[in-house]
Amino acid sequence: LPREVAAAIARGEASLSLGGQRRTITVLFADVVSFTTFAERAAPERVVAFLNELFTVLTEVVFRHNGTIDKFIGDAILIFFGDPGTKGAKEDAVACVSMAIDMRKQMQVMRQKWKSMGVEKPLHIRMGITTGYCHVGNFGSETRMDYTIIGRDANLASRLQNAADVDEILISNDTYLLVRDRIQVAGNQ
Repeated sequence: LPREVAAAIARGEASLSLGGQRRTITVLFADVVSFTTFAERAAPERVVAFLNELFTVLTEVVFRHNGTIDKFIGDAILIFFGDPGTKGAKEDAVACVSMAIDMRKQMQVMRQKWKSMGVEKPLHIRMGITTGYCHVGNFGSETRMDYTIIGRDANLASRLQNAADVDEILISNDTYLLVRDRIQVAGNQ
């Protein structure tokens, strides 16, 4: 469970039952560029060490911005804002985009470290962000469930990430409209 959900359960504010609620969520999907190529060339132990180090750094960034890590999917990560706590759609969107910028900066730091360790082609990341309605809650079965988001916008964040260039954060128009007065966005059309 995400730490926020575990804390809500401990306080009696949430339960471990199946089901969810419709919420306005800002979703970020991030993927490591060319990780498959890296994994095919490196020893499995090195691949695991790099991935764990990377996710440790990115998790610290997520927690610093109060995001919820939905899941790690291979070398990708799904994060959302707006549940279990929310500061409103605008503030959640600003927090998510700010977090993505911070993640990109941390990747630059990691690349410098990896270069100093002799990694010829350090890893890069690309991200997609959107804001919209998703169902959030426990989905699965009574014996195995995940606290996750389901909906069009979760899928759209993944598609935006796929369309992003290396080290780019591609945001949807819905997110742009929420953050445009607080975060400078390049290439908005």
